[in-house]
Amino acid sequence: MQKLKKQTSKKTNKSFSFEEKLEKLKKVVEDLEEGEIPLKESTNRYQESLDLINQCHEELKDAELKIEKIMKKDGQIVTGSYDE
Repeated sequence: MQKLKKQTSKKTNKSFSFEEKLEKLKKVVEDLEEGEIPLKESTNRYQESLDLINQCHEELKDAELKIEKIMKKDGQIVTGSYDE
């Protein structure tokens, strides 16, 4: 079995950028797909991936709300293409 290096970053997932969270999520998925990590580590990584997904989802919702707020005009949400 391949030995894995433990990541000893003091940064919490919440302090990473959205893009960094996506990269971490991709890495977790790759590691789980390889199937070479012990079961306990797999379940921990799986939980980490769920946390990352939830955090990314919240960030996307916040971004959507900001965009809607920016696009509001006279109390109505402006729809249509951005080049209008």
